[in-house]
Amino acid sequence: MKKERIKGRFPVGSVIAAATLLCALLGVLYVDHRSGQHPNSDSAVIYTESVHVAALVGGRLQTLSVRENQVVHKGDLLYQIDPEPYEIALHKAEASETQAQADLNDARRALAVRMANAATNERKRHQAEDEKDLAWRTVTRLKPLAEQHYVSWQVYDQAVTKFNSAVDALAEAQHEQQASQVAVGDVKHAEAMLQEASVAVEHARYELRQTRVTANIDGYVTSLNVREGEVLAANENLFTLVSKDEWYAIAPIREINLKPVRPGDCATVYSMIDRSHAIHGVVESIGRGVTTDYMRESERGVPSVERQMDWVHIAQRFPVRIRIEHAPEHLMRLGATANVEILHGAACHG
Repeated sequence: MKKERIKGRFPVGSVIAAATLLCALLGVLYVDHRSGQHPNSDSAVIYTESVHVAALVGGRLQTLSVRENQVVHKGDLLYQIDPEPYEIALHKAEASETQAQADLNDARRALAVRMANAATNERKRHQAEDEKDLAWRTVTRLKPLAEQHYVSWQVYDQAVTKFNSAVDALAEAQHEQQASQVAVGDVKHAEAMLQEASVAVEHARYELRQTRVTANIDGYVTSLNVREGEVLAANENLFTLVSKDEWYAIAPIREINLKPVRPGDCATVYSMIDRSHAIHGVVESIGRGVTTDYMRESERGVPSVERQMDWVHIAQRFPVRIRIEHAPEHLMRLGATANVEILHGAACHG
């Protein structure tokens, strides 16, 4: 049987395969180029600041004025700790302050009396010193005369007695002068006690004020799981306030795409709650560092380096902080997923 060879057959399958590979390659190059010009992330998160709410004093929870997910405004009462123990402590401190003030007044009056007598005491001291010196000279003169019987021993004994009386008078005058100095010290001690009592009153008033816990920001109540009557410890976190004033999108951007990103650049944010709503944002800052496995240290404090090498290098991602402007309240949830396009998107071209 004679075989015939078919000539001129076109390899359609090979062409289609080559075209497919070429299109895929062009698509990859296009996406890579676009990512380099317009960095984006589909794993960004919505973020805002939060405040842990706690009273600086402990006690029984008397009044709880909020509920879960409630909107509160700065200055609103959140909850009230039973103030009665702190009111009693304040009254006690005020009574101690009153007593300290009375003690100070008594010390000042005593000092005034002793200072008024200070001049008299000084004259008495000088007089007592003169009388002592005179009595001593008299005793010194009479002693040899009495030994030679020119004067009687009775006269000598009277002179000695007068000298001893002068010594006692001088000691009394010196004691009165020292008492004036002690009175000055008593006044200073009373002043210090009054100052301490006044500080105790201010501290008691401060603790009484802390029984009322108010919101220090506008926000939403979350993680509330307590009821009235619960006994709380000082500084115990009761719930969290999620701020509603400023919202951000934290977008992890690959390091190879960070070159065109600058603070102030426009960004488009899409919350996963409603991806059809483009939200305008502005790049606020770019993260300066992240933790990696190679930054770990061993127990001895030396760097930890793995023995094996990675043949596939994955670009590190750094957080880019984007401030959301005119944030729609219904799309803002702390921790919500978002898509971010920097220097691109509907919000930047609108």
